[in-house]
Amino acid sequence: MKISGILSTAVLAAGLSAGSAQAASIDVSNFSVADYNTIISTFSSVVSEDFEGFSEGNQDDGFSTAVGTFATVGGVGSGGTVTGGSFPGVNDGSKLAIRDGNVYGRQSTTAALTGNAQNDKFLDSNDTYGISWQASLGGSMFDQILLTLTDAADVGATIRIMAGSTDYSMSNLSNGNTQIVLITFDQAVSDASILFENFDKNGYRRNDGFSLDDIAISVVPLPASVLMLLAGLGGLGAVRKFRKA
Repeated sequence: MKISGILSTAVLAAGLSAGSAQAASIDVSNFSVADYNTIISTFSSVVSEDFEGFSEGNQDDGFSTAVGTFATVGGVGSGGTVTGGSFPGVNDGSKLAIRDGNVYGRQSTTAALTGNAQNDKFLDSNDTYGISWQASLGGSMFDQILLTLTDAADVGATIRIMAGSTDYSMSNLSNGNTQIVLITFDQAVSDASILFENFDKNGYRRNDGFSLDDIAISVVPLPASVLMLLAGLGGLGAVRKFRKA
């Protein structure tokens, strides 16, 4: 008996998708603590990442977090974020960065959400073309993603958010603007590719940095039918062990 095969069949039969989402909706609104908390209160189970557990500095492409892995979209930043003395001798503008404080309008939203000013770290695009995120919870299924986006598209770029086959673009925003981004998939997924890209009429655009923070992913609980199957498989395992003994 191949338990993994039975479990996979049961999960698919329960209407869950084992792959990435092909369709999603993207909703963007101005950030407020009340609105963020209202949205997250609708999530029955949450996995979150606020980047407070990371040390400040550059991050190699593919660096791992509680909500998946992150990398640059490409391009080498050369704006004030890179040349202004941050991480001297280390920052060449080719990587993402964990930062704290206020960096040209980018700043953490965790301090506002927690009421603790020391919670001030965030993931910075570091003036590159943008951020590529492979959202994953190590196999757990999810159907919604909530996050904050700060200081996007304030010096000439248009920022495009892409999830599955859906995209959402914003331009001509004010310095230090802060948005709530809610991505809702049409079915539960085990992973999803999310892009935050800067571009203008000439193509990809550097040096219009932005930050991501306070990511929360809504975990989809296993259906009762799958839980019953798992319990049954556990019982079968116990019977097999007893017979062998």
